Amino acid sequence: MYRKDVKKGETIFSYGEMGDCAYIVEQGSIRVEDKVSSQGSYILGPGKMFGEYGIVDDCCHYSIATAEEDSLLLVVTQEEINDKASGADPMISLFTTFFMDRCRSLTERHYGSGGPVSPVLSRRSNNAEGKIQANREELVQNFHIKEELERAVKNQEFVLHFQPIISLRGGFTSGFEALIRWDHPDRGLLSPFHFIDMAEATNTIVPIGDWVFEEACRHVDPFNRLAAEGGSPEIFVSVNISAKQFAVPDIVNRFREMAQRTNVDTSKIQLEITESVLMEDTSHAKSILHEIKDLGFQLVLDDFGTGYSSLNYLHQFPIDKLKIDRSFTHAMLNDEDSLEIVRAIAGLAHNLNIEVVAEGIEEREQLSLYRDLDCQYGQGYLISKPLPVDDVYKILGTRMAI
Repeated sequence: MYRKDVKKGETIFSYGEMGDCAYIVEQGSIRVEDKVSSQGSYILGPGKMFGEYGIVDDCCHYSIATAEEDSLLLVVTQEEINDKASGADPMISLFTTFFMDRCRSLTERHYGSGGPVSPVLSRRSNNAEGKIQANREELVQNFHIKEELERAVKNQEFVLHFQPIISLRGGFTSGFEALIRWDHPDRGLLSPFHFIDMAEATNTIVPIGDWVFEEACRHVDPFNRLAAEGGSPEIFVSVNISAKQFAVPDIVNRFREMAQRTNVDTSKIQLEITESVLMEDTSHAKSILHEIKDLGFQLVLDDFGTGYSSLNYLHQFPIDKLKIDRSFTHAMLNDEDSLEIVRAIAGLAHNLNIEVVAEGIEEREQLSLYRDLDCQYGQGYLISKPLPVDDVYKILGTRMAI
């Protein structure tokens, strides 16, 4: 959004012009001469919106808007509307789409009564019509997915797989990252790729995230019992925390209550958060992280190196470990810049007494390089793919032969 000054008598838009924004009167007044409304001509003062039809369905304005006096307008662009709509709950998007299309159809019928429809009202191209139909179909599909996700939470259709994280110094399994899968009744086992974006968009990510957290807590004790029987060190479980989970006002209390229900040793649970979560509101994030640390949880900074302010802000947060983003792991053997970034991150972490987890390891050369850099932990498909819980029990207490 941005502000626009208009002078008395200035035309803001005319009948038949294609629109790409709507306007809110902040100061002054605007006269609208409507070609299809029974009102005909009317004045809009502060707080009123006009021109909204121009940003719906790639159509044009049905009216002329002129400043009655020097005025200040708040301009809402079509790009902003589309961006907000794409992130809205599918029900809201679906309702808005159908409602505005109905308004458009009624206007066209009203204008066209008693004569042929004006070419101005027929400017929708076939491509635009196809786009509108595709959007409707996508919204219906998204709404269907949202319903399915809500049902999946209720019917406990989700399962956890666990990807091993090994000690690069000793080769034994040090912990696991808990990764969600959807055991869909019709489509089989689905990775997060197929549903996590919609879960984020519809806020079902919050109950899903709570389920992942609590379910991961339930596995900590049996994992550690079996590891101890095999003479292995203690096992931790890492859980990803989404930005929307982190933004829940009572997030600390939720973690506390779930930990109490499962009687988990909180020192064996690691919460993975991304840099973007910290950067959105640094002061608030710092406060929340300290409260979480006070509960005994470990904190891991995920995808490290991708945020622009990593080095500036890292020392401000109570971080125990950082994960070098897999993009650097994949590139460092063939790109000197990526290798230098990895070396810098490892050196920084050592200086700050923060442990390093190298993720995305798929080649032995990558593994060797991380060992040479004295990184403590490694994770990736060279070591193991994510495993269902039954397979986890088969490897606990063993060392990885790599």
